[in-house]
Amino acid sequence: MSARRRRADARPARRTPFALRPALRLGRRLAFAKAGRAALIVALIGIPTAGFAAVSVVVQSTQPTQAEALRYDLGHAVAQMQVVGPDLPGMRQDPVQWQYTESAKGSPVAESDGEARFADLLDHVPAGAVSIPVTSAQIVLTGPKGPIGIQAVEGSVWSRVLDGHWHVLDGAAPTSRDELMVTPATLQRLGASIGDTVDLTDPVTKRFTITGTMRDAASDPGAQGVFLPWGTTTPSTTDAGPAPYDVTVYLASDAPTWSEIRALNAHGITVQSRPVVLDPPDERLHGAGLSSPIGWFLGAMALLGVFAMFEVALLAGAAFLVGTRADTRSYAIVTSVGGDRRFVRSIVAGSGLVLGLTGAVLGVALGTGVGVLAFRLADNGNVGTWPGLHIPAGLVLSIGAAAVLAGLVSALVAARAATRVNVLAALRGSLRPAAVNPRAERRRRIWAPVLVVAGSVMTLACGAGVLLLNDRPVQQDHLAWIVGAGVAIGPCLMQLGVAMSSPWLLALVSRTATRLGLSARLAARDARRNPVRTVPVLASVMSVVFVASVVITWSASQHAQFVRDYEYRTAVGVATADVSLSNEDGSDSGYDASVTAKAATIVSGVLDHDRVRVLGVVPDIAGDRPSTISLLHSWGRTDCPTNDTTSCSRYLESQDTSAPHIWTGTVDDYAVLTGHRPSAEVRDALTSGRAVALWPEYAHDGQVRIDAFRDQTSNSPAITAKTRPDATTTIPAVLDVQTPRIQVGVFMTPETAERYRVPAVDGMLVTEQTEPITPAQSDELTSAWQSLGGADRQRWGGPYFQYETGPVDAQGIVKAIVLALAAAVTIGATAVAIGLARSDGRRDDEVLDAVGAAPVLRRRVSAWQAAILTTVGAVIGTLLGLLPIRALTLRFTAGPTGTTHLPFVADWPVLALLAIGLPVLVTAGTWLFAGRRHRVALRRTP
Repeated sequence: MSARRRRADARPARRTPFALRPALRLGRRLAFAKAGRAALIVALIGIPTAGFAAVSVVVQSTQPTQAEALRYDLGHAVAQMQVVGPDLPGMRQDPVQWQYTESAKGSPVAESDGEARFADLLDHVPAGAVSIPVTSAQIVLTGPKGPIGIQAVEGSVWSRVLDGHWHVLDGAAPTSRDELMVTPATLQRLGASIGDTVDLTDPVTKRFTITGTMRDAASDPGAQGVFLPWGTTTPSTTDAGPAPYDVTVYLASDAPTWSEIRALNAHGITVQSRPVVLDPPDERLHGAGLSSPIGWFLGAMALLGVFAMFEVALLAGAAFLVGTRADTRSYAIVTSVGGDRRFVRSIVAGSGLVLGLTGAVLGVALGTGVGVLAFRLADNGNVGTWPGLHIPAGLVLSIGAAAVLAGLVSALVAARAATRVNVLAALRGSLRPAAVNPRAERRRRIWAPVLVVAGSVMTLACGAGVLLLNDRPVQQDHLAWIVGAGVAIGPCLMQLGVAMSSPWLLALVSRTATRLGLSARLAARDARRNPVRTVPVLASVMSVVFVASVVITWSASQHAQFVRDYEYRTAVGVATADVSLSNEDGSDSGYDASVTAKAATIVSGVLDHDRVRVLGVVPDIAGDRPSTISLLHSWGRTDCPTNDTTSCSRYLESQDTSAPHIWTGTVDDYAVLTGHRPSAEVRDALTSGRAVALWPEYAHDGQVRIDAFRDQTSNSPAITAKTRPDATTTIPAVLDVQTPRIQVGVFMTPETAERYRVPAVDGMLVTEQTEPITPAQSDELTSAWQSLGGADRQRWGGPYFQYETGPVDAQGIVKAIVLALAAAVTIGATAVAIGLARSDGRRDDEVLDAVGAAPVLRRRVSAWQAAILTTVGAVIGTLLGLLPIRALTLRFTAGPTGTTHLPFVADWPVLALLAIGLPVLVTAGTWLFAGRRHRVALRRTP
């Protein structure tokens, strides 16, 4: 051998250059070689992409840009000013979020006792600046259809300077002090037209001409409103005026600088200045901007996006694996002509990249269009809700990139499988499944139980850790969130372990199905022998049902906690309103029987479907003036560690004018409050001059005791169980405990109260309703009181009825949405499984046709396959979904005083619907729609 030949043999062999472009070209051609398979993968990637893109457009369109926010806040003005605190130094505002303020520790404003005066905003307007003061007032306006009570905006808001915050719709702006504008809805409610006159009857009397219509840009088209010239309700000839904090001054010129704003902060005044907002100084407050809703949205989108990518990777990966097996001969030919493993993997990965890119482009385009259409349909002109159409280009491109990545990841497992084909067998046309790798089987037998056990232990341990961390008196870290991540990671590990053991589960099902007939046996064997397309579908169903189970159990536990802590005011179907009066400074002034009688008469004119009852109450809240307070003596426990609506309710120690403890009325009134006809004992007690105790804590030895405390004011020391009363009164009583308890402590007739000198005053309106008070009725009640209340309107704000509905489950819509989404994903996953089984089982169909099997057999096999996959996945997913909530409610002690904890409550009917009803629904749908077309049996030769 020559020296040259020896040197050549000694050189290391060069690696063949990687032909990427030919591989991608072949991948693109193979991607669309089978139109049905390509359409399936594109749909699996494109539909979630379209949904995320549409939601992104809609949500982003609810978030105003800085220019849009300034457009509404200021219109064309350069600044606005408001009083937010006393005229004392120490307060500072954020330059951008101008209503976010902080008070320096130890400063005069921080140590203020609440008696400091407020600055007059008009005295601090910059010299020479054009200003527009604006305030609001409650007025009564009378038109052709009668008087209405309504909130009016007072100031020249029709000025072009404020166009953007308010907008003139029709007519002309007022030019004199006897002209006003209204919203279109108010114009219709008054029964008037532009140019008509209306009468302002309260708080002053004056006639106005309607010159046009306008509205607040952040209000709905049907909003009510009146717009008056400045000084209409508070003439300059009087000292009375609006409260300083109710006035806003808009500056048309001379925007304050940051130094001027800081000087105004020392007087309790905050300023939004356009130049400062657009170019803020480096003096932002620490907490400003931390609660932006867009951050929560992006976090939720990321979480849901990862879950969606997981689902897409499972289902699209199964489709790629089936396609790879169908194209085995093509890959064998590529290998036979010199293509190495890298080249084959690139072909399959290129197919995933092309199909992912196609699905991403179509999904982004479709989703953006749907989002724009949804915005156009939902936009009603309210800039507070829909400030403008915003297409978040960065977020939409990120969604598209994630879709492309999902397509590529989905093809990677198939790319690995494509390099392990038996070239000679594939060239002969053999489609026998690849033999199981013994090493992989051994690893699966080890890791599957390890992951299940480790995931369950992690979930329970981290759940207990979260409870312990939340019980700490001081929580200034994020340890609970860090430990709580284990509650989410643990179930994921368990699902991964279950997915790895799915072939064994399917084998167990296959042995069981041998007793259920030929179609069940064929379906079970097919599912067991083809794990590449059945295991991903089972895992997809399991994961989505797991999420649904977690949400359903969490909502059921929350509702159980709500029911546990709910306190009934009265029986269900009863509406109550207290007529508690107040002084000019807002302090409580008790009740007045004449005001209550007037209120009952006015309310009866609006709520004329049932009698409005007037019941007496005993005041138990002190005002500014010394008075005698009468309180029921409680013979039970008062130091409640937690609220218990049965044995230790907060109502027993509360002082609330809407929930008094001592009531007076007739036997019929008692029947209305309790919701049933009183017993003979109760009726006899009331008619014979005794009282009725509805709580056992108030009854002792057949009597109730009322303690009187004289010369009490709002500044007096709190009355406790150790406070000695100035006088006591005992009244014979019977016990009538309600189930559930209601917020009525003791009930007696007015005659009994007068006999024992109990200071009861008519102060509660009670009526029965078949449904809650509607917003229209509330508006009508307010208008009636403002129109007919006279001078008493200053003492009482008007009727506000609280309707007792009981603990209504508000989570029903959440459960319905979760079930619908779970059903949609499960139906989609099952459709993919059946479609792939039909595509992959063409040879099996030919064999069945050749031996004379009935066409209905294929439908039965498809239905059984759907039943097996969905039932196994749904049952396991439902059971796993219980574990995280159980971990977060795993408590062995009562916990610190004053804390209430979430109970573990599983909504078994809904969970049964999820675990059993959903597979039944999917199986029925498969039976109806799958396998109806008969394919001609052809025996193909390779």
